[in-house]
Amino acid sequence: MATAVATKPSLTIKRRFKAAPEKVFAAWTDPQKMMRWMGPSKVTLCDVTNDLRVGGRYDIRMVADGEEHNVGGVYREIVPNAKVVFTWAWRSTPERESLVTMTVKPDGDGSLMTLQHEQFFDEAARDRHNQGWTGTLLRLETFLHTDGMEKPHGKFVWNELNTRDVEGAKSFLSAALGWTFEAAPMPGFTYWIIKRGDERIGGIFDLNSDEGCKGVPEHWLTYIAVDDVDARLKVALSVGAKEGRPPQDIPGVGRMAVLQQPGGATIAWLTPKPI
Repeated sequence: MATAVATKPSLTIKRRFKAAPEKVFAAWTDPQKMMRWMGPSKVTLCDVTNDLRVGGRYDIRMVADGEEHNVGGVYREIVPNAKVVFTWAWRSTPERESLVTMTVKPDGDGSLMTLQHEQFFDEAARDRHNQGWTGTLLRLETFLHTDGMEKPHGKFVWNELNTRDVEGAKSFLSAALGWTFEAAPMPGFTYWIIKRGDERIGGIFDLNSDEGCKGVPEHWLTYIAVDDVDARLKVALSVGAKEGRPPQDIPGVGRMAVLQQPGGATIAWLTPKPI
């Protein structure tokens, strides 16, 4: 009677990027590019070295929560701009070697990447890596969408005073700081651009113009530019944020949403046009 061979746990993750396959491949194989995205959000990369050839070795050194971690392996297969296969083992558990296969192919105006990580020691290891790769690939997406391009993703780009006394606020800010204001008509109300000389530095929003703002006290709202406000909001909600205002288009400005971070702070995210 044949004896069944236990199948080791594995995981497969697919992602579509607005980037050419050669750009995705370079992100996985160029140490300088890997330094900018490899690892989940709480990980700081310290060093990446590699010898990109079949039989060549790569090593990644990173820090998380003050503790250093090292992972590395050997390249098994390399197909330029299409596929790279390598072993994967943490220095702390070298006997638990697994295998990573990254393939990428054209998909419309971008590319489709498939990450297969197999031969895990157990399901717990598989689950930990699944969580780690999920955060890591979000960083890869950000890198691919911003690398080499003049995009403000991740930058503070706007400050907005939300008030019920627009004229009083303008009078105070003009007298106290010397700011001037430029009217920007919007559907149903006027938005005021704050200017420092010729530079546009912020805005004033009339809380009276929005029924949804009843009871909301006067406050300043900070905007952070993101590459895709809808996609980023979904990720934020999945990791503990609360939606304050769903994504909406602002004529001539871009697409924005307001959310409350897990700690309670309110922030606005904006995908400017163009970004």
